[in-house]
Amino acid sequence: MVHRIITHLGCLDGYSSAFMVKKFFKELTGKEISEEELKDIDVVGTYPGDVQTESFEFHEDDIVVDLPQPLTKVFFWADHHLTSKPKEEKNNYFWKEAPSCSGFLIELAEEKGATLSDEIKRYKETIDKIDTAEYSAEEIKECYHLQNNYDNPTDLQKAVMVLAMIHTNDNYLNQQVLKTLLTINLGETPVEGTELQKLNPMMFYRAQLEGFAIWRKEVDEYIYYDEEHDCVVQDDRKVKFTKGLADRFYAYTKFPEANYNVRIKPIERDLARISVNCNIFHKDWCMLDIGLLCANVGKKFGEKSGGGHYTVGGAIINLENSDKALKYILEKLKEADDEADLNK
Repeated sequence: MVHRIITHLGCLDGYSSAFMVKKFFKELTGKEISEEELKDIDVVGTYPGDVQTESFEFHEDDIVVDLPQPLTKVFFWADHHLTSKPKEEKNNYFWKEAPSCSGFLIELAEEKGATLSDEIKRYKETIDKIDTAEYSAEEIKECYHLQNNYDNPTDLQKAVMVLAMIHTNDNYLNQQVLKTLLTINLGETPVEGTELQKLNPMMFYRAQLEGFAIWRKEVDEYIYYDEEHDCVVQDDRKVKFTKGLADRFYAYTKFPEANYNVRIKPIERDLARISVNCNIFHKDWCMLDIGLLCANVGKKFGEKSGGGHYTVGGAIINLENSDKALKYILEKLKEADDEADLNK
């Protein structure tokens, strides 16, 4: 039996979930293997859309985390996304609506007898905050704007430094970094360790922060506030070339009054990625299930790839349908807000 860990590529929660599987392998899977066998388990990253469209080939011995449930029977599956809620229970399949899949796996491991260190407990708080974007305005500045000094980084800063390593614009690099990090000797958590520091996460992080700063100066020509729908729209179709790296939190810094943010980004093969989220500083303003909305958008305007959480989601659609999809999303957001106003 040859296991692989299949996880969400380019995602800190996906990387952390794979780390937790290796750390708590016996407790989570009920199977005991040697340290050498554990170290040799291959880790492969893929995207939720590849699972939903059956583009990724799974094996029956795979361990799948932070991804939708594959149609192929696998050895172990765990996820936390609302749109992944299973219709029936299966042996070694676990789902819970939780802030992060990593945190859910930590809870599962503890339920099955694992002793949690203080470092792991603290990391659970960190990854839960990052994956649900429960930042304060000050934490956004600390984590996503270049600071003068990083001699004593916070727990959040340590985590987003590693995120910068595994979430670049190069999927081949993301895949290689994911595999490399999960074969070296890390510390008690996935964002610590001497061998990790040798890979220079600060270099990746600084490059990303400089990219964010450049992007913020350029984005105003294709980002706008749609007052009627109370939504910031970032339409990457309006520019041929985008300088820098997109800062997903900028919309609510520039337009703090907005309830929602929608981004359309053309990608390869005549497709577009649509991202939708609510104001991270006012999640109580969210009046509909955005993950479910994105699942419907993926089915209606693409190849059934879409989903997420209550306050954030995404979908892959056919580029030719992007105007229709944007109109549909804005109408659904307005309908939900209007209905909430009537019920006040």
